[in-house]
Amino acid sequence: MTNYRDKYFNSRPSNNGWYTCVRCGRKLRKGDADIDHILPQSYGGGDGLDNLQCLCKHCNRSKRDSLDHTAQDYIKNNARRAKESWDDLW
Repeated sequence: MTNYRDKYFNSRPSNNGWYTCVRCGRKLRKGDADIDHILPQSYGGGDGLDNLQCLCKHCNRSKRDSLDHTAQDYIKNNARRAKESWDDLW
């Protein structure tokens, strides 16, 4: 069974082994990246790709279970996923 972290990394190719924190822009190796639930699990957020984003450990620990940026993060994450899907079609 694939966990949400594996699901995220399997769906998002790295840039030569590097990932980017969507909050601060820090470049990270896979082992240093946290996969965050945009809508926290404590509020019913699921493990679907639409609810996962890459954060550095500092940004993820700072966010905790906050809902402050949930709408913006969800829109940004899914707009990026939609664009990538569209680009793959053409």
